[in-house]
Amino acid sequence: MTSPEDIQTSIETARGHDTDRYLTALMAPRRVRASLMALYAFNCELARIPGLVTEPALGEIRLQWWRDVLGHMDGKVTMAAPVADALGTAIATHDLPKPLLLGMIDARSADLDGGGFPDLQALKAYLYKSEGALFALSARILGADTSQAGRAANEAAVACGLTNLMRVLPRDSAAGRVMLPLSMLDAHAIRPEQILAGKGDAELKPVLAELAGVARTARDTAFQHIAELKPSARRAFAPLALVEPYLDVLEKPDHRALQDIADINPLVRFWKIWRTA
Repeated sequence: MTSPEDIQTSIETARGHDTDRYLTALMAPRRVRASLMALYAFNCELARIPGLVTEPALGEIRLQWWRDVLGHMDGKVTMAAPVADALGTAIATHDLPKPLLLGMIDARSADLDGGGFPDLQALKAYLYKSEGALFALSARILGADTSQAGRAANEAAVACGLTNLMRVLPRDSAAGRVMLPLSMLDAHAIRPEQILAGKGDAELKPVLAELAGVARTARDTAFQHIAELKPSARRAFAPLALVEPYLDVLEKPDHRALQDIADINPLVRFWKIWRTA
């Protein structure tokens, strides 16, 4: 069972590495907060792996550790790891489908490789397995049927996922990762080496403008599907409210895509999440 220490560790992990979803969980009903925090902390643990290892093989070992842990989770046996124990309780409490969680782990192999995606469809497939599963599982914790929430989850994944990839381009490039569709870069004669060197802001603008358009379309479609869900489950999609503010920052004339991480006023973030939730 989850101890108070496990819950606190989950809260601190989510708060420190994914403020948007930490606020989403904070504004959810008290009875499901610990489960949401555990799920978001698990996602943060996966997202942190590339920054903690020097070789992709070491990252794969860590990802395999999570696969093995998931195989033994039943909500009763302790894993001696606070986030894992909290996640185990969430799985048992809400009957979370492990294939979605395993898919989240598998998707993170692309983060370790960091060589980009062949095209936009490949990037979307990555976002479905990572961000999409996270939205779907969150909605299930909040009372939605996983299959029913799937369409909304995938569209929300594209909207939020593309926005976040563009936001943190400087961080990814500094870490030697190019998480963009290579076909789109090639169409504008942009080489991945340019991005890794922090050069080519002007050349990237049309690529980012196209991705922003895809993100907005996906957000609008997601809202249509979200309207079909029960009100309690809609809270899981509160981060969608931040897509437009983030894109507004990314599209400012003075924004440097490869130097500046796009962010918004913390009070605006809090208000948007609160209003939507």
